[in-house]
Amino acid sequence: MIKITLINSGQSFQQFICDDTGKIIDVQPKQDTPSIWIGSLIPVNDPDLMQEGKYCPIKKAYSSSYGYLRHIIKKIETI
Repeated sequence: MIKITLINSGQSFQQFICDDTGKIIDVQPKQDTPSIWIGSLIPVNDPDLMQEGKYCPIKKAYSSSYGYLRHIIKKIETI
């Protein structure tokens, strides 16, 4: 699994936990309601898109293309 930590810019989440394909399976910290991010894809296997210090790319489950969150990646680690 891969953990992506975002710089805290006031958002209610700071980490995405992804499987090896980049599918988001958990969001931290835990929320009272189910997360809208679960099932979305992050291109964890694309080093050109996934770089610490850059905006986090993401593809929502219903979308056909990647966009970017307005949150910067602080750290990418395998867990």
